[in-house]
Amino acid sequence: MTIEELHPDENALRIGDTIEIDVTNVANGGFCIARHEGRVVFVRHALPGERVEAEITEMTKKFLRADATKVISRSEHRVEAPCAYAGACGGCDWQHASVTYQRELKSAVVREQMSHLAKVESIAGVPLADFQVKSLRPIENGLRWRSRNRYSTIGNLGLGFKMHRSHTVVEIDDCLIAVEGSTELAQQGLNRARGDIETAKSSTGQHVVVDQRGGPWLDERVEDRSWRIHASSFWQIHEDAPQAFVETVRSMARLQTGESLLDLYSGSALFAASLAKDVGERGTIVAVESAIDAVRDARRSCSDLPQIDLVTADVAKWVKGNSEKFDVVVLDPPRAGAGLEVIEAIGKVATRAIIYVACEPSALARDTRVLLDQGWQLDRLEGFDAFPMTSHVECFALFTHPSRK
Repeated sequence: MTIEELHPDENALRIGDTIEIDVTNVANGGFCIARHEGRVVFVRHALPGERVEAEITEMTKKFLRADATKVISRSEHRVEAPCAYAGACGGCDWQHASVTYQRELKSAVVREQMSHLAKVESIAGVPLADFQVKSLRPIENGLRWRSRNRYSTIGNLGLGFKMHRSHTVVEIDDCLIAVEGSTELAQQGLNRARGDIETAKSSTGQHVVVDQRGGPWLDERVEDRSWRIHASSFWQIHEDAPQAFVETVRSMARLQTGESLLDLYSGSALFAASLAKDVGERGTIVAVESAIDAVRDARRSCSDLPQIDLVTADVAKWVKGNSEKFDVVVLDPPRAGAGLEVIEAIGKVATRAIIYVACEPSALARDTRVLLDQGWQLDRLEGFDAFPMTSHVECFALFTHPSRK
C-alpha cells in the first residue's frame, strides 16, 4: 500500500512527522507502548510514564513506529546514556535507563509474554507477578561484558554497527558493552578485512580476530572442565554466563548417577560436558546439534567422557524420529524457539523433567503453552540479564509431569 493510500488528505500523518505521546508500558524488543488518535505506537528511546515528542519512522494500518526525540516529562529511571552513540547505533536499546530499571523492564516483558501467550499466572504456587530478572554480576554497570563482537566495516577506513532496522552503519571508535580492547583489536584487522570483522575473547584471556576459516582456537573453561573451540563457534557471549547457566541447569535437572540426559541444540556441548559427572559413567547423555564445526569442537573437548554420544543432525528431524526415553531433556533453541512439532516430541520422550533455555520470551511462552497442554507443569522460571543495555534476556524454565515424577 502506498503512502498516498494510507494518507488520503493533506493533514494525515506521514513518516518523519513529530507527535506528542504519553508512554505507558514496555513492549518486547526494546520498544515502549503509546497511543496516538487510537493507534498503537511502538516508540524507542522512551520509558514508561514519560511524555515525549517522537518522530514517526514507520507506518502500517494497525500501528506506528517512532523514535522519541524530546522528553517532555521525564521518568525517574532515566539516566544519561554512557555511550556517545546510543540512540543512533542499533546495538543497544536501554542505555537511557538505569541498569536496575532495565532488569525491571525485562521482567515485565517476560511476565507479559508468559501471561498473554502461555496463559501462566503462577509458578508452583508463586504469582507470576513476583518473577524478577537477575543480574549475572554482583555489581553490574551494564558495560564491558560482551566477549563476542561483530563489527561492520566502512571500507578499510573504519568500524561501526548498523542502525536499528536499517543497513546504515554508524561509525564508532569504541563499543562500551564489548570487552576491553575488542574495538581496537578489530581496527587492527581493517586492512585485511573482507566484510564484517569478528572478535572473540575466551575465559582464559585469549583475544583474537576471527579468521576466514573460523579460527583460531580458543580455550574456554567452566568449573573444572576445558573446551577447545573455534573462535567462530557458538559460546555464551556474556563473560559470566557459562558458569551461571551451567549452575542453573544443574540445579533444575538434579541428575543422579545412572540417569539419562538429552541435550538438544547442544552447540559445543557446554551443558552435556558439564553435567556428565552428574550422571557418571553409568549414565547416558545424547547431545544433538546441526552445526558440524560445533560438534567437531565438542568431540575434541569431550573425548574423555564415554557417557556422551554426540550427534550431528537437524534437531527437528532427529527428535521426531527418536523413540528413546530420557530422564531429563535440556533444549537451548534459536531465538525463534523450538516450535510445535519439536516440543510435542520432547514432551513424549522426557520422563522426569524438561529444561527450556530461551533467549526470546515470546518463543518460550508459545512453547510453554504446548507443554502445558500436554499435561506438563511449569515448576520454576529463572531470568538472567545476560545482555545488559539491550532488550534481550535469558530465561530458564523447568517443567515436570505430575504422572511421571
